Amino acid sequence: MPGQLYSWTCSACSLEWVKRSVGLASSGDIYADRETTVYEIGYPDNVNATYGLMNADGSALMDVLDRYGQASQQAWLGFDDAYRVASMTTGMISGAAWYHWTALRGVQGDTIWIANSAPGYKSVWNNLGRADWDRLGGFSCVWLV
Repeated sequence: MPGQLYSWTCSACSLEWVKRSVGLASSGDIYADRETTVYEIGYPDNVNATYGLMNADGSALMDVLDRYGQASQQAWLGFDDAYRVASMTTGMISGAAWYHWTALRGVQGDTIWIANSAPGYKSVWNNLGRADWDRLGGFSCVWLV
């Protein structure tokens, strides 16, 4: 995943990746699509440069998916449940102590494979293991159904 241009846009980058990966929207220009996604989420009321995504649960992300006709669910999940979800579908996750949204790509071995627009942030690159989960959680998970 290309890196985010602004520190507060991780939620938009993650949602744009999900939309593109399942064919909901893509102009072919990732950065233009990310800008569109920022406005779909609701700039500045729901996402902005001061706080990033305003609601930690990801409900604003779910609202965007709903407008595309894509059903989604949200829950605060433990590692095992998130691993199971990631093995079946895509979505987005954010750790309360991480304060960063990434997209779910799947699983690799005993880790959750993520699309991370800020690789290396808090020592997480492309995979989240159980130790990262414990260190950076609780985790809000939004996934496609």
